[in-house]
Amino acid sequence: MGILTRRQGEVFVITSDRPSDASSPTTRAPARLTEVYQVWTGVRWSVSREDAVSFASLDAADEYVRANFSKVTG
Repeated sequence: MGILTRRQGEVFVITSDRPSDASSPTTRAPARLTEVYQVWTGVRWSVSREDAVSFASLDAADEYVRANFSKVTG
């Protein structure tokens, strides 16, 4: 699973690069970015965007991923 940082309104969140519905794996990129993706809560992945840990800047979100890579990918 790849990790992406995305703008969500006025803040940035950490998301997975695959839709939350992993029951039908594909090698194609998603057609729309409006699909539901898993977000990082600080403890686990969630399909609820409201549960996401948020960051004020893209750099802050990227730094969090770097510092917590094994936790986020584990």
